[in-house]
Amino acid sequence: MPTKPRAKSPSRATTGQPARLTAKTAARKAVKSSYINARVEPKLKKSAEAVLDKLGLSTTYAVTIFLKQVVAHKGMPFPVKVPNKETIRAMRELDRGGGTRHDGDAASLFADILGPKPRKS
Repeated sequence: MPTKPRAKSPSRATTGQPARLTAKTAARKAVKSSYINARVEPKLKKSAEAVLDKLGLSTTYAVTIFLKQVVAHKGMPFPVKVPNKETIRAMRELDRGGGTRHDGDAASLFADILGPKPRKS
């Protein structure tokens, strides 16, 4: 049975209708329509934007990456721990201006902490 030729429909560009999203195009470009409003310190925002700019990322894209990592890890994508009593005590000491300052490299810091490295014979 012969098929009838289809009549050409006007293109979407001429009808003013938006292009139809197929599964293939939706997978390539997700429609972004949700907003996140977050209040942060202006200095923090400016510093973060400077770093992101060097990486070639927008703040929006960085937040999207973060949220994708939250989903992938099913939680925070980095360890978040409640400090123990010793750590809290050390942080308070530093806040009061106490503690020890080290201005050398890592090797000299470890030598200060662990003592001189034994020589191999």
